[in-house]
Amino acid sequence: MSRIATLLAAALIAAASTTFTVSGSAGAAGLDLTCTPPSSVGLRFDPPATNTPQTQTLTASRRYGPCVSPTHPDITSGTSDASGTFPGATCLSLFGANSITIHITWNNGQTSTLSGNNVSSMAGATLTVVTTGTVTAGAFAGGTFVHTVVYPSPELLLCNLGLGTLPSLYGQVVLEILTP
Repeated sequence: MSRIATLLAAALIAAASTTFTVSGSAGAAGLDLTCTPPSSVGLRFDPPATNTPQTQTLTASRRYGPCVSPTHPDITSGTSDASGTFPGATCLSLFGANSITIHITWNNGQTSTLSGNNVSSMAGATLTVVTTGTVTAGAFAGGTFVHTVVYPSPELLLCNLGLGTLPSLYGQVVLEILTP
């Protein structure tokens, strides 16, 4: 139980420090949406990831909630599902910087498109992915966002060492959207 609390605290600290940077560059930005754990992301790898390159299908299932928004009080949760095929993928493909687009459907029927770049890092057996960018369409359009996911995964550590496979990852999310 204390390990989970420690991981959540680390995610919140990472999100808070990134938010400070984003809001500092945005001028008079205000926090317009916050989604906190148990918001989550589940990743499924088919076939399971290894440290040998292979064509792989990645399926991402994101669940947001509880969410709080002063400008859209009817938004309390959301979902985002996506998949793609990646040739030459390995466990190490999860690291580095990548561009990403996330399409979220909110519980009130509105949508948001988030476009940005993520940076992944691993400390011990925990992968942290921080994505920053802009809301390009839908609710909160024009705002900036910070999307932080913490994946505790001994399997990922073993996969990177060539000592196992990685069929899936599950992580907790903090999503913050700031508007100018």
